Amino acid sequence: MLDIGCYEVSLGDTLGIGTAANVKELLQELLMVVPVCKLAGHFHDTYGQAIANVLESYRMGIRTFDSSISGLGGCPFAKGATGNLSTEDLVYTLHNMGISTGVDMSKLVVTGTWISRALGIPNGSRSGAALAAKASFSDILEASTPVIKWKLQNSTHEYQVYRSGPNVKVCLARPKNGNALTASMIRDLTALFQQLSLDKGIFRIVLTGEGKFFCTGMDLTNDSGTPHEQFTDLRCLFEAVDNCPQTTIAAVNGPCFGGGVGLAFVCDLRIFTSKATVKLSEVQLGLCPAVISKYLIREWGFNFARAAMLTAREVSPSELAALHLIYAVVKDNETLEAKINTLLGDLKLCAPRASGFCKELVKVAWENAGGETQNRVIEGSFDKMMANGSESQHALMLFRQGKRGVDWDTLVLPKLHKL
Repeated sequence: MLDIGCYEVSLGDTLGIGTAANVKELLQELLMVVPVCKLAGHFHDTYGQAIANVLESYRMGIRTFDSSISGLGGCPFAKGATGNLSTEDLVYTLHNMGISTGVDMSKLVVTGTWISRALGIPNGSRSGAALAAKASFSDILEASTPVIKWKLQNSTHEYQVYRSGPNVKVCLARPKNGNALTASMIRDLTALFQQLSLDKGIFRIVLTGEGKFFCTGMDLTNDSGTPHEQFTDLRCLFEAVDNCPQTTIAAVNGPCFGGGVGLAFVCDLRIFTSKATVKLSEVQLGLCPAVISKYLIREWGFNFARAAMLTAREVSPSELAALHLIYAVVKDNETLEAKINTLLGDLKLCAPRASGFCKELVKVAWENAGGETQNRVIEGSFDKMMANGSESQHALMLFRQGKRGVDWDTLVLPKLHKL
């Protein structure tokens, strides 16, 4: 391999069964004919020998070693083999030997912690897991999460509105009343969502609650008008949220009941904390979830929605996640905020108008599956996405140039400000 021009050969213990004695024996033979600068070490840690093998290699002059963050990986042809020696363990060992690597250990720990959580697996690095445990969770979270600075735009005694660039966050603010929906709150939120839907500079809307509950439904302690007025107001609110062209995200911070469940599931995406249960409690009060049933059945399906309505049982986030009804479940409110920020960061790579087209396609498939209206919406969406000046023209141009990932916030917002 060296004769044909390879600048370096990495000696691979793919099974991870080698020991320091094996490494010493191998290198004694190789170094008689191969310059040490041409060799590298590649040690899997299946039997916990990788660090010992690195140290023996280093003692014999090797200075290049392969590793993987959090010890991720394995081998497709070696059953049971773990990944390479973890980068955190390698750097921790070298730094404690007084050897400079130029690698920031704290950032390694943050990255290893993040990717292990994202994959839902234990952290494969002993030093990484130990250092993460010593650091406060808020420090790890702060270092690994995109920072979004929200600016208060509007505040009432019932809700607050925050904005950060093309992102808006609406926070229900009646925590002492479980964020229950009063008649005035319903009408004001309807007007707010109708207004937001017309703002082309807003791409995403987050809906969340303050305190222990997300939303406990209609405020039954106050006079909310006649039954006809209640029905009309509620229907208008849910239609206003459903008709928003922006991507709507329900950040469900706590339990929700009745209409609160409807608010969560009329949104496009949902993030739940582990304690944020849902309950359709109407039948226990001699009521039924009339207005919200349209959205619950659309999202949950007939069988699951029927059972939840008839039994009024508490449904857990893990059950909803298993049915793919929510985007993510997080530990608590601190991690909820971090997950919101991460999701909003990810959505920057999704074109705003194209996202609106996607929402239309889903909606018409529910309302007019196989009908002429659906055919017209499909054809119209295709025409609009391929039209001159469309988002796709710019993205496809970059794609053909080999560039992947468009930050649509950076691209679109300056153009809107010029209009």
